[in-house]
Amino acid sequence: LLSKYRVREAIRAAGIPHTFICSYWAHGFVIPRIGDPHVDCPPGTKATVFGDEKTRGHEHGGDESRAGPTDAEQDPVDLYVRPPANICSFSHLVSLWEDKTGRSLDKYYVPENEWLKRIQESPFPLNFQLAMVHATVAAGVCDQTIHESAGVEATQLYPDFNFVTVHDYMDSLLLAQDHFKNQTTTMA
Repeated sequence: LLSKYRVREAIRAAGIPHTFICSYWAHGFVIPRIGDPHVDCPPGTKATVFGDEKTRGHEHGGDESRAGPTDAEQDPVDLYVRPPANICSFSHLVSLWEDKTGRSLDKYYVPENEWLKRIQESPFPLNFQLAMVHATVAAGVCDQTIHESAGVEATQLYPDFNFVTVHDYMDSLLLAQDHFKNQTTTMA
């Protein structure tokens, strides 16, 4: 993180007027694991659901921040890429994955107090990952309203742009999972 911070500060010091967006957290980490930093792939038989079923977070469906509207480069406002279709709870992510795979998962619910305890007791980097997932969903950071003086949500500014949804992104995960299964079967 320190190296990213240094790069960002150097670019700002050079007077380059662009905002940095990183969507890897959601599409590279949270969604493929359905929010569980203990695993490296989507769940096969069981899923851990952190927090309660009501707590929602925002998940980017894919690389829309890199392939976003080119008009955004010329726009002076802060652009928040939070499509309403991608605001969902862990339970909703698990339910979407169950719908995609056609199988029910055993669900293990972790109450917030246990989650916070795990953050404190886990070694790095797991404690950091658990804390980030907590901030993304349980703490409600992503459920906050964007005040008009702070910026604008991308779907309001660019209603015609086709943002990738979590639902769509899970289709690609399912295809990747099937592709991996076919390769390991062929190799055996």
